[in-house]
Amino acid sequence: MDETDRLNASAGGCGAPPEPQDRNRAPAGLTREYRSGHVSVLWFAERCIHAADCIRLLPQVFDPERRPWVDVDAADADAIARAVLACPTGALQLGPHPTGPREPVPEGTTVTTVRNGPDFVRGPAEVRDASGGLIREDTRMALCRCGKSAHMPFCDNAHRATRFRDPGAFPAPPAADS
Repeated sequence: MDETDRLNASAGGCGAPPEPQDRNRAPAGLTREYRSGHVSVLWFAERCIHAADCIRLLPQVFDPERRPWVDVDAADADAIARAVLACPTGALQLGPHPTGPREPVPEGTTVTTVRNGPDFVRGPAEVRDASGGLIREDTRMALCRCGKSAHMPFCDNAHRATRFRDPGAFPAPPAADS
């Protein structure tokens, strides 16, 4: 095991998610695949903000204290797929597997603003730069709202480190004229 696989994402590695209170310092493109005879899980380290839904749902599979932190032999493929799909950032994804579950594409797209945190995008979406170039196309993303992310426009947990505060509440739209 090399140093990158030992360190967590707070320290710039891909050994496990970042500490909940820390920024994600994993470099762009750092990805790991965890594969078994029944499922493939991809982990895009730079996207992880340690929402910890995977850990709450399947702690026997997703254990940030263990190396490797994902054990795809510790549960059945359907349970793993449910936990992977609960990841709001898309850091965890179902990888290509001849017999395993596939990553679904939701029909609609929703954006959910998290109090004191990012905007979670769920559903088919493209993020483009100012000149129209595609940055990322995916079905799950976390977009930065604090403006301090090193992975802009994506969240890297800077909102926690900088104590960003915003209730995420929006005023009601004006009433339609009748």
